[in-house]
Amino acid sequence: MKQTLFKTLLAFSLFTAAACYSIQAAPGDLYDGGLSDQKIYKFNIAGTETVFVSDSATFQPDWLAFDSKGNLFASNPAHSAISKITPNGSTITDFATGINPGDLAFDAAGNLFAIDGATGSIFKYTPSGARTTFAGPGLNDLIALAFARDGNLFVTRRGNGLAGSGSIVKFTPAGAMSTFIPSGLFLPKDLAFDGFGNLYEADSGSGSVFRFAPNGTKTTFKAGLNAPQSLAFDRDGNLFVGECPTCDIVKITPAGTQSLFATPPAVGGLAFEPPTAQLTAISTRASVQTGAGVTIGGFIITGTAPKRVIVHGLGPTLSQPPYNVPNVLADPTLSLHDSTHSIFSNDNWKETQQTAIQATGKAPRFDVESAIVITLQPGNYTAILGGKNLTTGIGLMEVYDIDTAAFAELTAVSTRGFVGTGEGLMIGGLITSGGNGSTQVIVSGLGPTLGQPPYNVPNVLADPKLTLVNSNGNIVGGNNNWKDTQQTAIQATGLAPPNDLEAAIVVTVAAGNYTAILEGNGGGTGIGLVEIYKLR
Repeated sequence: MKQTLFKTLLAFSLFTAAACYSIQAAPGDLYDGGLSDQKIYKFNIAGTETVFVSDSATFQPDWLAFDSKGNLFASNPAHSAISKITPNGSTITDFATGINPGDLAFDAAGNLFAIDGATGSIFKYTPSGARTTFAGPGLNDLIALAFARDGNLFVTRRGNGLAGSGSIVKFTPAGAMSTFIPSGLFLPKDLAFDGFGNLYEADSGSGSVFRFAPNGTKTTFKAGLNAPQSLAFDRDGNLFVGECPTCDIVKITPAGTQSLFATPPAVGGLAFEPPTAQLTAISTRASVQTGAGVTIGGFIITGTAPKRVIVHGLGPTLSQPPYNVPNVLADPTLSLHDSTHSIFSNDNWKETQQTAIQATGKAPRFDVESAIVITLQPGNYTAILGGKNLTTGIGLMEVYDIDTAAFAELTAVSTRGFVGTGEGLMIGGLITSGGNGSTQVIVSGLGPTLGQPPYNVPNVLADPKLTLVNSNGNIVGGNNNWKDTQQTAIQATGLAPPNDLEAAIVVTVAAGNYTAILEGNGGGTGIGLVEIYKLR
């Protein structure tokens, strides 16, 4: 009976979408720069080695980094260039030239940062390849880069090469440099952050990997390694370390257990292929009330380019077959806001943008329903779904990405509204497609947090319960209290619910349609929030 209910509910969420899927390389594969071998090696989770790409003698890849589209970037000092390799490995091009490249790292917006050994600088490249100088020149001992979750960039410095002379500095997003670790390192190499914000450093000269807490407290994570050079974390928190000159890659669990993962012909920079499917549509169906009970949908666009979207506010469509929902919102109204003010509103979709809306192929079925087509800069936005003349009923708010090629993407949706029972449950939906056909998300269901400052919302959902189902109605995750099942994984995202009674699920999903159902444990009702974040 419950399985049938989930299948029925799924039809209400993202019901107008038809997704196309393109599967390429597998997320979770580890890549290794092959240096003078003129190759990039690829390893599956079992450590089986294949050659991803190979080229001429001027292709000697070392440090590696993936962008959000699945393109692999490699520093190629033999050619004074940064190479860009397409996701299927079919094309190698020069993304940037005129640089003696060292380590590479992407910020959250999709800009590439690269060390230039010739000038002692850190260059910043937009996705189109436009270059600016982020730091330097004259910083002639820079070695490796890693971005923290807050956007600060951490960099190892070699010092004079003697024991204890190495250090780590930190750059703010604006480029202001400060010292994070003033000394004590010996030939420091790569850096990598775990999910809890701890920074790991490959200390080649001492044969150790050191771990630094956010406040700079240093501990030895692993000693006795063979000149560790490169670091990369997988999605489970295991640290992979490239050793040289022994040319092996070891795997170290979060508890510190070490095992041999692979012995490639050469070891350069390491990088795991991330899940690169995009959220191409996000939606929430809820019981739209008045006052604090209106449905408030927030969404985030990240990247460096504008993103064109269409936002819907639907009601009457839900009453029609095959949905047949009773008590729908008869005349939805929709307003869109940025962080400071209202930027667009609509009551009946044909009144303002009829031609533009029809051109998307996603016009609402009924004239009284609402829609907005707009191009938005990266940032945070809020859509408010209400009923005309303070009417109430079941409504649906959805956002579609209609320009998936742009270097920007939908990365989060959160909707606050009244959570009832039966047809009044809150239902959040997402479609993921493209890339390598996989993406990792965290889905949360909140209630008690909304009743606390600074929100102070009355009549909140006391004990949220969350279920995630796929397009076949199969449950792919469920949770009542978030610490009960995935506490460590949820905390590692930095997005753990503030209250222990609230719910959360971390899951890697294949391309497809998914529905998150928020209800009150034991049939409770009240104002709740369902949110879906795409994880990097």
